[in-house]
Amino acid sequence: MEMSIASAAMSMAMDNLQSGLTVGMLKKTMDASEQSMEGIVEMLDSMPSPDGKGQLLDVRV
Repeated sequence: MEMSIASAAMSMAMDNLQSGLTVGMLKKTMDASEQSMEGIVEMLDSMPSPDGKGQLLDVRV
């Protein structure tokens, strides 16, 4: 009986650790994606118009 309680506690602790690691990795991935997207948006904002006479339409509005 005591062994099954200890085993369940260890299993729960391991599941908790794995969940924490998964959430941490997901957060890092989301942060990296957000930084990449910010770079792309900055690049799009600084792009000159094709004919050099005006501004591009802002399709994100």
